[in-house]
Amino acid sequence: MKLLLCSDGSPAAAQAARFGMEIARGSNELVELISVVEHPRDADKLRSNLEALGHEIEAIGAQCSIKLRHGHAAEQILDEAAEWNADLIVLGRAGQRGLTRFLMGATAHRIIQYARCSVLLHKGDQLTLKKILACTAGSDPGLRDVDMAGQVAEQTQAEVTVLHVMSQVALSDKAYLPDLAASAEELIERQTREGQHLKAAIEKLIARSVNGRPKVRHGFVVDEILAEVREGHYDLLVVGAHSAHGLTHWLLDDVTADLLEETNLPVLVVHSA
Repeated sequence: MKLLLCSDGSPAAAQAARFGMEIARGSNELVELISVVEHPRDADKLRSNLEALGHEIEAIGAQCSIKLRHGHAAEQILDEAAEWNADLIVLGRAGQRGLTRFLMGATAHRIIQYARCSVLLHKGDQLTLKKILACTAGSDPGLRDVDMAGQVAEQTQAEVTVLHVMSQVALSDKAYLPDLAASAEELIERQTREGQHLKAAIEKLIARSVNGRPKVRHGFVVDEILAEVREGHYDLLVVGAHSAHGLTHWLLDDVTADLLEETNLPVLVVHSA
């Protein structure tokens, strides 16, 4: 997995880079560190910051390169990710300037919206990566979300919980009533549509030698995911976006956008194309 770690020189960006280093530990790929110089007077300081982070990466046994680009932060990061064919961009949430000034406004929002690869938005002080919550809506893009979670888990020895929230069951249809209180294991045993999807998700994790377990919750999607985040003490939340037909960027649905705003957990947004 090719990681592009972004820093604007702020402590929050350094924390994000260190979280990305947890993924880099298990990778043989070159890690790239990037800063964008928006004001020439900041160039030396940003380079020094990247060099310090580079030494930390080399200390864990990974290889890295550093790069300074000049211009608008979002545009330069997007261009670098595309040119380098990155698999994952790692950003911090709350820097003082540049790429992490706002969570879902300005630069961070633009990167999440227009990147051609997946984006990890780091929030809080989380540095360990042992428990991952992968959310799936029960379709093929959901399996791609699980596969990305599996790639991260494979490199970090983390365990993955695959969560499906059942919220759109037609209550008037008696055929669905037995599923309203069913566990993931019961759905898998009965080979329901949701059960077959969860089984396929767990098989993807098993193929990567990742320890995974299925889980079902019932209710409003955002509420149930946030409840699971609180109760499960996870280190990373994995959610999906979807490609817009005829466009080069991808769209955040209401669930993903709400989760990015409302959780203080690092969030990995998976590009499904």
